[in-house]
Amino acid sequence: MLAARSLGRAPSRCHALLRSQKRLVATRAVQVDSEVAEASTAPIELPPSAVTDPPEALPARNYAASTSIPSAAAASSPVPPTGPDFPPKVADLDAQRFRLHPSVEYWQNFTSKINTIFAEGDTSFVANLQQLVRQASESAVLRDPRAASYWAYHTARMTFFIGQAATGLVAHHLSETLPSSITGLPGMASSGGGGGNDAFSGAAATTPFQRVTSNLNGEILNRVSEALATFQQDYDNICAGYYPMPWDMVTPGHRQYNPLFMLTKTAQAVEESVATLRRRVRGQPDHVWLSGSAYPQYYTKTYHYQTDGWMSERSARVYEHNTELLFFGRQDAMQRTSLLPLTEYLREAELGGRSVSELRLLEVAAGTGRFHTFIKDAHPALPTVVSDLSPFYLARARSNMRYWAEMRQSGRQLGGVDGAGVQQYLQTAAERIDARDDSFDILVCVYLFHELPEPVRRAAAAEFFRVLRPGGLAIITDSVQTGDRPAWDKTLGVFGDFNEPYYRNYISCDLGAMFEDAGFQCDTKYLCSASKTLTFRKPL
Repeated sequence: MLAARSLGRAPSRCHALLRSQKRLVATRAVQVDSEVAEASTAPIELPPSAVTDPPEALPARNYAASTSIPSAAAASSPVPPTGPDFPPKVADLDAQRFRLHPSVEYWQNFTSKINTIFAEGDTSFVANLQQLVRQASESAVLRDPRAASYWAYHTARMTFFIGQAATGLVAHHLSETLPSSITGLPGMASSGGGGGNDAFSGAAATTPFQRVTSNLNGEILNRVSEALATFQQDYDNICAGYYPMPWDMVTPGHRQYNPLFMLTKTAQAVEESVATLRRRVRGQPDHVWLSGSAYPQYYTKTYHYQTDGWMSERSARVYEHNTELLFFGRQDAMQRTSLLPLTEYLREAELGGRSVSELRLLEVAAGTGRFHTFIKDAHPALPTVVSDLSPFYLARARSNMRYWAEMRQSGRQLGGVDGAGVQQYLQTAAERIDARDDSFDILVCVYLFHELPEPVRRAAAAEFFRVLRPGGLAIITDSVQTGDRPAWDKTLGVFGDFNEPYYRNYISCDLGAMFEDAGFQCDTKYLCSASKTLTFRKPL
């Protein structure tokens, strides 16, 4: 099996490392009730890949040792008080429906603050420094060359994106506070004499740069601590054999190592950062240049205040780079959490006598296809279909997949378009998938649902159920919701101010109930920093 071969390649020292981690791969058992706690029952250390069932449900399963995927168990735990004064948090509802991966408890207890680029707030320099030192002391990087290479790459990558983000913040700040003749940013600096803009002025007006620098040390340590914990989880998953090292990291000739290529990306990123931040501080999104009835109304918004929304080659060209700026280089690692349930499902299928090449995967709203390259690199023999509503993003996805195949599968024909193993690039909406009933065994959807109105989410869930075969798996990865990161609850909704009109509704939306209404069975929940992954099974 492909996943088993990947596990076999991980040296035994990785498993020793896994057992030694106290943070991600070894987690305490699910919190017992208060009566048991008073009886001084000691917490239990679970195996690295254990999955915690809802209280009084089936025993926890060790995903590292077992290849069978259990069905979700019915909830029997006490329900928190509800009502106008006690609105239920989504995390509490999830705990009644899903098996909880150890990452859920870890991130719920992880202390961090919402990025002050979007919200006013203080971060503790001392607390974050202590957490950073603790994370470093628990790491065994110097004892494992493989770990050292992973951490060297991701530390450099994180530093690069922090520098990119800082450059964009400074450039935007200058465009707001200096005359355009000084900033050298034609078309972005304010019109008329003097600096600034009438729509963004006055004593109360502050730029994101000013908010960040008001507590710079705490802010940086906060972001770094969050990123390092994310990378540790990612590396633990690699050591456990769920997926290989990131292919762009281990490919020496990758274009990201070309200084000219990265300089071009940097220039594009700074230009787009200034443009989006200027729109953000004014609350004035641009209108999409393309109009008509071919696209649903919600799709014509310029989410994140990005230029052209989803409707241009330029937007597709800068999108993946600029979203990494938003997360300071940890987006790829968060998304790779989706590969855990995918690998488990493929192992189960192979034990049942079905080869990977006999299955079909659909990625809905695949965007530029970057995450799809990680799917294919982990499972190159798996036939896939890439879908998105934007023809510009689909064209970019095809380019990215072709590049992946050239760099990683040279001389090997995987079939499909460009020999990259993608059977089809499908322009279709999530709520009206242009595919027959029971067409796919696996469906993956990353970072879509927070950009859909709630009725469209429901329609999409029904479509996912329709196109999956009985026994099929749906993997939904998106933003965390209320209760997933309790320290964020009070300010989580501020991302909605970044021209995300459906985000505040999303963070309190019970996706488990929504998918059950569509016919699914809830399976497992994972967390990774700002992202959550939920899996659902279509009954046989």
